[in-house]
Amino acid sequence: MATIVNGELNKSQLQALKQALKDVEMPRAKRQRLLWRIAKRGIIPASKRNARNQMAPDGSAWAPRKRGRRKMLRQLPKLLKVREMPEIEAVRIYLQGGNYRNGTRRMPAGTIGAIHQDGATITARAASYKGQPSQDGKTATRRQAKRLRDLGYRVWWNGKYVKPAVSYITAELSMKKAGFLIKKLSRKESKQTWSIDLPSRAFLGVSDEEFNKILARQLQGIGFGWDVKAQDIKGNL
Repeated sequence: MATIVNGELNKSQLQALKQALKDVEMPRAKRQRLLWRIAKRGIIPASKRNARNQMAPDGSAWAPRKRGRRKMLRQLPKLLKVREMPEIEAVRIYLQGGNYRNGTRRMPAGTIGAIHQDGATITARAASYKGQPSQDGKTATRRQAKRLRDLGYRVWWNGKYVKPAVSYITAELSMKKAGFLIKKLSRKESKQTWSIDLPSRAFLGVSDEEFNKILARQLQGIGFGWDVKAQDIKGNL
């Protein structure tokens, strides 16, 4: 009936939608308009709110970042759009735009969205990162400096070797040099491939309760079901 989340509405939401359309005997054009309104004015705003709140449609919190506390997926939900598909009485919510890359290869926003929606294990290859912007001229990062200190990095100072402060390392070493020293001190061989595990951080979709509210609101918005209340809509689990 409508391609909204993971290619379709879930079972209870589809049931609620079918029953509502049956109850009001809505013309084909009005049905299509209702689907568009549900997607554009209901599902997309809810999905953006999920991203702002850093939570899945069911209200559970996303898996946190491994490092840092900055909010995740801040820009992706802004790329959500609706495509009308009247020939099959459906609409599709999709992602378009953005400037996402995997190494030097550009990736569609839809692929990025699917990865975050469902989670994924990605195999990264060193060859993909060749041709990336040079690190020459860039100073070492605080993360690199702390790593060097943990690895026992020392400098000659006033006749003896001492562990330098983070501020000294970021001021005196380049990013490239710091990376070389980290690799040398940790005695690790350069990896040609490695795996990156990305947990699911679903943002596209709504709970059954929220869907019933959206359906009731949009039925009222097109002049049908003005007396319909969300709690009266069938299809709850």
